[in-house]
Amino acid sequence: MKKKGIDRRDFLVGAAAAVTLAGCHSETKPRGEFELPEPTAAQRAKRRQEAQSTVAIVKCKSYDDDIFARVKDHLDELELPSLKGKRVVLKPNMVEIEHGHPITTNPAVLAAAAHLADYLGAKEMIVAEGPGHMRDTEMLLRQSGLGAMAKKLGLPFIDLNLDDIEAVNVADTWTGLHEVFMPKTILDADAVISVPKMKTHHWVGVTCSMKNMFGTVPGRKYGWPKNILHIKGIPRWILDLQHIVNPTFALVDAIVAMEGDGPINGTGIDTGFVVVGKDLAAVDATCCRTMDISLDDIPYIKTAGLVVGNVDENAIKVVGAPISEVKRQFKKPITLLEKGLLANAAHQGS
Repeated sequence: MKKKGIDRRDFLVGAAAAVTLAGCHSETKPRGEFELPEPTAAQRAKRRQEAQSTVAIVKCKSYDDDIFARVKDHLDELELPSLKGKRVVLKPNMVEIEHGHPITTNPAVLAAAAHLADYLGAKEMIVAEGPGHMRDTEMLLRQSGLGAMAKKLGLPFIDLNLDDIEAVNVADTWTGLHEVFMPKTILDADAVISVPKMKTHHWVGVTCSMKNMFGTVPGRKYGWPKNILHIKGIPRWILDLQHIVNPTFALVDAIVAMEGDGPINGTGIDTGFVVVGKDLAAVDATCCRTMDISLDDIPYIKTAGLVVGNVDENAIKVVGAPISEVKRQFKKPITLLEKGLLANAAHQGS
């Protein structure tokens, strides 16, 4: 049955036409909340201090491969931190379900992350996510297969949208919010592992391990689709959340990625690898390069190189498969082709 109303693709195409017509008279500029200023000295001081970051690109032909075993071969080079005795939260991407679109983290990659955390000594593991659109988390768990996988692994699932929350004081923010309410499951964790799906994204160009932290923001406080994140500016929130959540490392699902009008309505692209690293800025910059997308088109990742970690190619050591072996030219979202559309992004979906 055809959905009633207008979907995102229709909105974007219509908006593109409007922007084109408007361009006949004046230049359309993005809203101020999407412009990232030069970081302050205090913001720069939060950046990881390693001169070089290591990122592994690990080839996996399909989700039937032993993903953990393939990742394990590179652990000496990655130097991931010990999780011995720690309470670990595994944070997959489970935003929505659309038949035929690879939106969510595949359950096999969640399992690989759990086996990796266990190998590194985790005392306790929790799967946690706060979907940004659909309120029926149980349905998402069932249809994505992530609920069945968590049960198979013997791991509890916490809905971060409904979790108990506590206020966190944040200094030197990008959003201007100095008090942010976060779920206790995240605040009480000793380590958070980002387990995202690699996708293009119509508001910020690319979504990967850093943007995946949006699911830690509680819907019970900030609503659906967590509107304050859009009003204050998505790129600004992405940068702030890296220091609020402080994810320990990332395991990116890029076995089947998404191109085009992601993060929901794009199409699948068989890329055949996962990406692992403890510097999420370096992980996401490397993912962009495998997608043949310039960091000049993704301002938040470029800025993350000043306030989160390394994004310069010369400061990232890639182990496993070289970028040249896995690189594919991804179809870009319409907002990267018609950048004036970002002027409307603050009040749309994530």
